[in-house]
Amino acid sequence: MFWVNWGLCGRLINYLFKYKQVTISLSVVEKPEWCIATISQGTLSCIIPPKENNYEIVHTTLAVQVFDDAPAFEVFPVTIQATVEPLHGLFGILTMMKGANRTVDVTFSVAYKPLIQPFFPQTNIIETPPLIQVELPIGIKNLGNGKTIVENEVVDYPDGWIASLPAQLVLEVGEYKEMNLSIVAPSDFSGVETIIVSFTPHSFDNYSLVGQTTFASFLGFYNPP
Repeated sequence: MFWVNWGLCGRLINYLFKYKQVTISLSVVEKPEWCIATISQGTLSCIIPPKENNYEIVHTTLAVQVFDDAPAFEVFPVTIQATVEPLHGLFGILTMMKGANRTVDVTFSVAYKPLIQPFFPQTNIIETPPLIQVELPIGIKNLGNGKTIVENEVVDYPDGWIASLPAQLVLEVGEYKEMNLSIVAPSDFSGVETIIVSFTPHSFDNYSLVGQTTFASFLGFYNPP
């Protein structure tokens, strides 16, 4: 938004230079280090309004791209500077209107990025003798940008088997935790069977924000002597 303050000098400027084009330069002068902030059109043109209490509005767009490690839900400023060059008259000798610099903070918040990665510290294959409880460690790392609740579920396992996981893990950004998949095969088991589990990330601060479910398969085997 651009206007000329009236008063004696303001009236003179409007009388002499109304409708004259004025150039406004915009630049990003400060931003968080984990983002890229760009102004789509850094040079804008407007005219000196012909009447008092009138103003000109020109538009541009600020685009912000954040890196993967940008913290979720935090509010951050991007500082923009607007510069208006001086206006000269009498063959460019006399300064009729001083130049001006103004800065303003445009704030934004970072969206939650749900991203986890499972690990199998030992293996995803285990011998499962009948009626003996065995356990396999599973590791989960939070690769997202916010505190995360991981919902764990055994989604498929053979009839007669018992398979269980802790229902949840809570992970800070970058945190890694392990849990155990517990398995008990039935008394008549021999051969190979598959157990499928899932891990679904949710925002700790807003549970309705949910990421893609990751599935993992585990094989239980037993070959009696």
